[in-house]
Amino acid sequence: MLSLGLTACGGSRTDTPAAATEAADAELVITATNYQFDQPEYHIKAGESVRIILESKGNHGLQVKELGLKLDPNQTEQVITPDKPGTYEFFCTIMCGPGHKDMHAKLIVD
Repeated sequence: MLSLGLTACGGSRTDTPAAATEAADAELVITATNYQFDQPEYHIKAGESVRIILESKGNHGLQVKELGLKLDPNQTEQVITPDKPGTYEFFCTIMCGPGHKDMHAKLIVD
């Protein structure tokens, strides 16, 4: 009689993105609903690390290329540290229906 033994080894894995564990000086929550963000503009401080969290009531995303910020249903938070003041307009990056083109807001770095 032949006996075979199998051992399964699992690596450590977390479903939390690396950005979620990174420390930040401040936190900003942006809520996306049907065809709008919850505020027309959001303010953060230059030189301060901020965790930006996207709470989506549907299928939405946003991106600010100049700041290296990209959030969507698969990555809902990210820590950024903007180095200079400015105004950055962002839009919903996922086609979410007939009001999609009106879904925009501003991220202002003071």
